[in-house]
Amino acid sequence: MNKRIYILLIFLMLTSSIFGQFIGKDHLSISLFYLQKTELDSAKKYIDLAVEDETLNTTAKSWYYKGYIYKDLYKDREKSNKTSPLRLSSIKAFEKMLTLEGKEEFFVSTNRILKYEASTLYNDAARMLDPANYKLAENSYFMFKKTMLLADPTIDLKSRDVKFKLALASMLNRPSETANELDSAQSALVKELYLEVLVLDENNPAANYNLAILYYNDAADVINNIDYDIDLIELDKIQDYCTETFLKSLPYMLKSYNLQYKRKETLVGLSNIYYGLIDMEKSEFYKKELEDMEKEY
Repeated sequence: MNKRIYILLIFLMLTSSIFGQFIGKDHLSISLFYLQKTELDSAKKYIDLAVEDETLNTTAKSWYYKGYIYKDLYKDREKSNKTSPLRLSSIKAFEKMLTLEGKEEFFVSTNRILKYEASTLYNDAARMLDPANYKLAENSYFMFKKTMLLADPTIDLKSRDVKFKLALASMLNRPSETANELDSAQSALVKELYLEVLVLDENNPAANYNLAILYYNDAADVINNIDYDIDLIELDKIQDYCTETFLKSLPYMLKSYNLQYKRKETLVGLSNIYYGLIDMEKSEFYKKELEDMEKEY
């Protein structure tokens, strides 16, 4: 045998033997060995065993690498899955890690990964904002918030909450193809969302205007569907309901007017609301302002 080849074979045998001695026999060490080789299935198998091992499941390192491996598996296999179980398992592993001693060593990397996973949850929530999947979108957004708060407990997500709730309300506020108007349950949900937005941002123009329109439409729909043969007692009840509903609409429409949001539509709304409340003076006031505005254009 060629002397150089012989020496090379001996060297490879020795280095292989030495390397093998450095691989620990515990499940965590074996998992990290497979992770370095990007053999993710084997890495997952052994990290799952590691976090079940009483000697390893209380160490931050074990749970950090479970989160890390599951993150890689998510990116490799479930990136297009908007409800990915691998992503959720990764986040839960990091959540566990953050409760254990020794977590400081992994803070920087963990925060970076959690913010990445949070961004994918937010994007998936936005993509699922449709009538068939909005419940899943809400769940995804909830996990986005939870994940961001794991990465940074001091973060202020109010503006994101407003944006998501407005988008969800706007989607639900569109009548379905098989109906000309929202059903009562859907209308109630949309109102609740706009009210939640106003708790976060009382001067939000879109929430004020759309909430005013929803209440106004409730009253207008009742009026438009009055049976001409209705008796006086029922008519009084309808009038009382409409008056109460117009009064609910009024403060939100006035707020929208003061914020100068959708000025033309707001003026029409105010004129009609006051007309419904039989306050002709104010109805004419806003009607006149609308006419003056239209003359300017």
